[in-house]
Amino acid sequence: MTPGEPTRVGSAGWTAAWLTGAVALAGEGALALVVYFLAGLRNEHYFAAGIGAYVGYLIALVAASVMLALAGLIGSAAVVLPVVQLSRLSARRAGRAETKRWCLAVCGVVAATAAVCAGVPALLLGGGWTVLPVVLLATFVGLVPAVLCTRAVTVVRRNGARFGLAALVLAGGALLSAVVFVGGLVAYGTGLIQGYEPPRLTAAQLVGTWSDEHGGTLTLRPDGTALAHDLGARPEDETDDEGAPGRCEGTGTWAMGVSPSGTAQFELSVSGCMEGPGWHIGGTDERPTLYYWIGDPDSLNQYALERA
Repeated sequence: MTPGEPTRVGSAGWTAAWLTGAVALAGEGALALVVYFLAGLRNEHYFAAGIGAYVGYLIALVAASVMLALAGLIGSAAVVLPVVQLSRLSARRAGRAETKRWCLAVCGVVAATAAVCAGVPALLLGGGWTVLPVVLLATFVGLVPAVLCTRAVTVVRRNGARFGLAALVLAGGALLSAVVFVGGLVAYGTGLIQGYEPPRLTAAQLVGTWSDEHGGTLTLRPDGTALAHDLGARPEDETDDEGAPGRCEGTGTWAMGVSPSGTAQFELSVSGCMEGPGWHIGGTDERPTLYYWIGDPDSLNQYALERA
């Protein structure tokens, strides 16, 4: 052993190292999902309500936790442990002590290799050059915490302390994800970060022709009259037999209204079509939509029209 080289790890030690790498990767994945969710609140989104929806959310949470755990276990065995071993063996071949800096350098080499393997084919296939730096940064940032935590386990002498360190990494990852999640919700709730709001369109901005993806159109005229052509959800869009009215043709009227929450609401009166305040305004200021829910809103299935 060269001076400063970590003590050799036995089977129990490698088991602790494997678990540490797994919980570190799972914690990184959980944090990434939390950040992705919070960032998504700035875009158009809908949440179902009711007991059934809450049960579904709970099942999705359990399923995501299981998938993160499995991905962490596989990733630790396939990537993290080999990188830790590569760091130790390369330092030994070079006749140097295997330090944290050496380990970071090895992580950089592995990340660069991954970037080249992913970026070169992308460039040859006509992709952008940005693949290289993105893969390099993502691999390095994702690899370093897991590798350093796993390496720390291999330098601890007692197995009890090794498994204790694995538990500490697990608790730290869960706590960090919870803090970011709560902090993000507080930031949205206090207005520090602006969440998604439907566009506030005026009646003049609604005038024109709106269409669905199947050729159905709704023409809104400045005098308050409306013309519907082959308008309405198709059978493949419906979630049940009583989900939405059938397709309709005809003329009628339209007007702007106000929803119970105080936001602008679109009202249509064309015989056979979805009438009254069942329509909502969604999308963005650049690409607004007119939509109504097909069946129960908990299904998050909607029939939407975009400006033609």
